[in-house]
Amino acid sequence: MPVATLFIEGKLDAELLNSIFQGNPVLKIGGSKSNLKTRARAECENKITAGYLRDRDFDYDPPTTLSSPALDCDNPPGWRWCRHEIENYLIEPSLISEAMGFSIIDVHDAICNSANKIKSYEAARWAVGIVRRALPPSYELETRPDNLKEIAFPQQSDIPAVSTWALKTIEAHRIRITDAIEPSRVNESLQYFLARFDNDFIADISNVLLWFSGKDILAGMDEWLKTKNFYNPGLFRASIRDWVIAHPERTLELLPEWQSLARTLQCRSSKP
Repeated sequence: MPVATLFIEGKLDAELLNSIFQGNPVLKIGGSKSNLKTRARAECENKITAGYLRDRDFDYDPPTTLSSPALDCDNPPGWRWCRHEIENYLIEPSLISEAMGFSIIDVHDAICNSANKIKSYEAARWAVGIVRRALPPSYELETRPDNLKEIAFPQQSDIPAVSTWALKTIEAHRIRITDAIEPSRVNESLQYFLARFDNDFIADISNVLLWFSGKDILAGMDEWLKTKNFYNPGLFRASIRDWVIAHPERTLELLPEWQSLARTLQCRSSKP
């Protein structure tokens, strides 16, 4: 089914992708990633075919296939970036090198030095992210039994039966939450990521761009950026953004994942 409207998270996404997609599909800012699917589904109910695109963040591990965004949902169609968030594409070394004229080796070293500076923080963020996956809204406490039709109530609805169902449902939810936030389990997760993000790991730029937050990497590049006459990471991000907007075709060549997404949306947006 063709996608006429694509919901995205924020202003930066809109600025970048409007240039890339050239108005097809139409982009709408949907707010936080938890709202995107709901907004797209509501649009579909109004007879407008819609999908969404979100950051991966700490909600999912990176996919094994990195050639195109991972499918997040079939109905409505939704995708999530392979890399952590959209900033992770703006700090692609080949893109920075071409946009700013910096040595690609210099850029590579700056990103890896930033990764070394922030690796413990990223490990802690991943430990928290793993816990968050097990908490609401990912796992909601439902107020009716599973597999019950929309307009129906359980055949056994006497006081003992409904009391047993309610208590078991709440207990299962409580156990899921308490297990996820149990201190020894959280510490085990933290130690795992601290060990994983070692010197060999952060020396591989592809690892860093997949697993570390792009905003955090930019923050860690602060001193290096000042040597390049960018007095804060936000100004640098804005400069890269402007280059991408001015050079959409070259951006697609430098970012194959974006090129793949553009082709997918063009295919879905074409008339049958």
